[in-house]
Amino acid sequence: MPYDRRAADRYCNFFEHILKFTTDEWFGQPFTLAPWQREALCSIFGEQDEQGRRCIQDVYLEVPKKSGKTEFCAGIILAMLFFRERPGYHVYGTAAAQRQAANVYRAACKMVEQSPLLSSVFLLRRSTYRILRRDDLDSFYVAVAADGDFTDGVNPAVVVADEIHRYRTRKMLENWDVLAQGGLARKQPLTIAITTAGVKDESPLAWRRHEKTKKIEAGVLIDPSFYGRVYGADQDDDWTSPATWIKANPSLKQNGGFLDIEVYAKKCAAAQGDAEEEITFKRYLRNVWEQKARRAIQMDQWQRCAQTFVAAPLGSIGDGDLVRPLSPAMTRHFVDRPCWIGVDLSLSTDMSAVVAVFPSADGGTEWVPFFFMPNDGLKKKERRDGVPYTRWAREGWIETHDGTAIDYGQVRQRILWCTRMFDVKDVCFDRFNSREMSVDLGSKHGIPVCEIPQTFGGLSEAFKRLLGDVAIGTMHHGGNPVLDWQASCVDLKDDGNDNIRPVKPNRAKDSSRIDGITAGLNAMARLIVAVEKKSEWTEAQIVV
Repeated sequence: MPYDRRAADRYCNFFEHILKFTTDEWFGQPFTLAPWQREALCSIFGEQDEQGRRCIQDVYLEVPKKSGKTEFCAGIILAMLFFRERPGYHVYGTAAAQRQAANVYRAACKMVEQSPLLSSVFLLRRSTYRILRRDDLDSFYVAVAADGDFTDGVNPAVVVADEIHRYRTRKMLENWDVLAQGGLARKQPLTIAITTAGVKDESPLAWRRHEKTKKIEAGVLIDPSFYGRVYGADQDDDWTSPATWIKANPSLKQNGGFLDIEVYAKKCAAAQGDAEEEITFKRYLRNVWEQKARRAIQMDQWQRCAQTFVAAPLGSIGDGDLVRPLSPAMTRHFVDRPCWIGVDLSLSTDMSAVVAVFPSADGGTEWVPFFFMPNDGLKKKERRDGVPYTRWAREGWIETHDGTAIDYGQVRQRILWCTRMFDVKDVCFDRFNSREMSVDLGSKHGIPVCEIPQTFGGLSEAFKRLLGDVAIGTMHHGGNPVLDWQASCVDLKDDGNDNIRPVKPNRAKDSSRIDGITAGLNAMARLIVAVEKKSEWTEAQIVV
């Protein structure tokens, strides 16, 4: 990917040679960039495509409090308006409430007032929270509240959103969609979200972007138009340790920034012995998300489980065949081997999964997943969830069909295909939304079917077995990218009695999906029972 150093330097120089700080003891001093801020500016504005256009269109920055993000937001807003690409350039600064949006606006105004150059270019309209270009009054920055009223007709070139972990109400989320999607007609739109950590179950917008950033860092997802960075401590780090504070805050002087570590020391001393202050310190200054569930699968361990066989996307549709075959190599590897089929049927508009689970010679299992989605609305779901559904469908990792709802007939055909290809012992369903299909397969086709309760009792043993196999490397999945993504989404809960189960994501609030994992667990639940009963498959039947 080409890199335009002059474009990156233009924005860095704007900060350090034109802007000045606006608060506390730094007031009036040149805006010296912290390394994390310089890295962000260089990546956002320096990375170009082959046509010389900016690649990055979507930015997520997660930093602790006291990192200078309010002034950084203000500086980006002024820079975008100063270097506008064409007349009629609209920049929207937004926050959950008008007061927060006004904080960024006031910082921008102070920056303008401290600079003769900016004062000659910009016109301040404090009563309407606007900054206009004097030579083009239709190019402006306006500060708006995420819970305010603005029409679908907005056409932002740039959106800069502060503290999106506070975007919690339906109206805020709808207004975010209006702003984030309103600039799609622009040639180079840019959306920048900066926030501290929030509460997972209460901050769906920020959590989705947090998760997308983590998945890109782990190599699970690829999105050249997205730039994300998460700065913070880990959940288990000692919150009273200076080493943890340095790890969490990229703006500390020890990291090349401007903030004295004594700020942390004083806050930490005040928090000790006060439970509420301790919670506040841990969340806002360590920048650690509050979660009710725990992440289940370590992705470095999961990635090591892709070595035994290589997954391949589905091939072309065969003549007269309603479902697509596996690649020749995978066919040879799995044909006629004993397996258990797990099924997870989603709501009719979302993703469903069928997973064939095979016992392997090392005492573990091999998983072959199949995923299903309707074509209609696929792009919208891709934007909502931040994962490349259309590319996965194009490459054959997801089976799609016309319409707005899952074609359960196509799912049924895939299961029947599995019974012809493999030695299927059981087809295992989640009770939800599956009774009609399970009855049809059992009564009409004579296929052994069973229902797996989605409870601690129904899934705990299978889930423990999966996590253990992943940890020691005897769970084999071949690197299917959809299953990789879903593995990174799995959280666990326990009942206090040493039983665990995966947490089903709230589809209305969370972009995570675990359909392939839960389908595989359904199969594992029956496979374990069969092994304990010394079923008819033997080690001699297992191909490695």
